[in-house]
Amino acid sequence: MIRISIIGLGLIGASLGAALRSADVKESPLGEIEVVGYDRDVRAVKESRGRLAIDREARSLADAVRDAQIVVLATPVRAMREVMAQLADILPAGAVVTDVASTKAEVGRWAAELLPSTVSYVGGHPMAGKEQAGAAAADPDLFKGVIYCMTVAPTARQGAIDAVEAMVRAVGAKPYYIDAEEHDAYVAGISHLPFLLSVGLIEITSRSPAWKEMSPLAATGFRDVSRLASGDPEMHRDISLTNPAGLSRWINEMVEFLLDARDQIEAGEAEGIESILRRAKQQRDSWLESRPNLRPGEDAFARPAEPARPGLLTFRLPNKRQ
Repeated sequence: MIRISIIGLGLIGASLGAALRSADVKESPLGEIEVVGYDRDVRAVKESRGRLAIDREARSLADAVRDAQIVVLATPVRAMREVMAQLADILPAGAVVTDVASTKAEVGRWAAELLPSTVSYVGGHPMAGKEQAGAAAADPDLFKGVIYCMTVAPTARQGAIDAVEAMVRAVGAKPYYIDAEEHDAYVAGISHLPFLLSVGLIEITSRSPAWKEMSPLAATGFRDVSRLASGDPEMHRDISLTNPAGLSRWINEMVEFLLDARDQIEAGEAEGIESILRRAKQQRDSWLESRPNLRPGEDAFARPAEPARPGLLTFRLPNKRQ
């Protein structure tokens, strides 16, 4: 049996636990799993247990990682540095540490600085989520078919990499290896900027003196574009603050676009505006037709997805603290 400890039982942590516990033991590359959960918020732990996301509640960090082979950090991003520091002296030798943070470069640097050489760190980021937060919104199917980014530390053992990939496959996700800096640059544009734009739309309209009169007129377009603003504020605060370079670059690009669009609208440049709109429509239609969430070169949509292979793990994970 493989013991997986999940530190932090919000939406992603609890969903991961639920997905692991609902995986078919005969089909899962991990085989039989025990999921141990820990969160400082007792309500999150109880909710996770009630939603069958964990097998056992841990009373402390030390209790959570005792005899664990895989430790998943699912706390808010900026909390991970403190958690790594607390774990440094209590992790079992040979354990694999991974995370689900939406930014990878900074977290990877913390891991290199704080985690002992007796463990291996492999970064992770499932490209999945909901606007709802917390264990109450946990969904065992949240990761099915989605890309799960993996950023590998230079010191990580091959067995550790295989372990995290096996976990990713066990929950139905697609492992996608990527450099941490490259990951942060990309997700800043396709994930973090959309959240800020959603927040900006709510911010500028709701603070208008006319909001009370405007709000009843807001329909599906406003609802869809503003959906991300319902996300977890703490989580997105940390995402923004741990990816300043990547996010600033895309914010500057968007500001330039909006100013250019404003100038063309004010000048009545119908041809220029229509050109922008047509180009955007073509790009989005093309993206949708290419089947979003396929890895580059992947054509799995043309044939059944390859099932997870039992016994993929051919390495030895620690069974007890050493």
